[in-house]
Amino acid sequence: MEREWSEISVRRTKALLADWRTAMEEMQREHDRLVSDGLWVTGPSDFLDIIGRARDENTHSKTLEWLLTPTNRHGLGCALVRRLVEHCTGKPAPSPLAVRDVTFSQWRNGREADLVVKGEDFTLVIENKVDADEQPDQCNDLYTHFKDEKAPLFLFLTPDGHEPRTATAPRAQRAFRVLSWREVRWMIEAALTESQPASGSAEAVDVVENYLRTLKEQFG
Repeated sequence: MEREWSEISVRRTKALLADWRTAMEEMQREHDRLVSDGLWVTGPSDFLDIIGRARDENTHSKTLEWLLTPTNRHGLGCALVRRLVEHCTGKPAPSPLAVRDVTFSQWRNGREADLVVKGEDFTLVIENKVDADEQPDQCNDLYTHFKDEKAPLFLFLTPDGHEPRTATAPRAQRAFRVLSWREVRWMIEAALTESQPASGSAEAVDVVENYLRTLKEQFG
């Protein structure tokens, strides 16, 4: 009886293994079909993550420069600049808001400002941090070098919106406002919603939406 039971067990095991191999082969064929048809997808869906630039500080600064320049094809006009100015001042910005120039990487007395937005009645200086730490006296120096501009505003932009540790001089401490990249995403989304559909090309709007995906993936 023991020998007969052992033989039955072996046959049952072989049958189960055969069924399992058949099922696995069918699953593999189905997987291959889905992949071939583009229905099984993995990995990043935003362009900056695809090219390995999703945490690159200069890449975010350059993209922000594009979004802040009102004549670019994104169709936002001055909507994003307006929100940043109002964040810094705590009051409504003039309407219409006149933006004269947006500069990426402006050097002054050996110190770099990541972005400088010059308007008719204001100058917005943005220090952008993604993963890099502050340099010694960085924000103090930026305040000193730009404080004599027309109605200067200073913004410290980071993933979590923390205070700058290098704004130690009392006037620099008072001047700098903080902002997180998540809040920037919200501002861009709001600006995109209110923008005129015909004012930006569909392709450029797609770029904005893809960048928003990057911000959501990286900063929440």
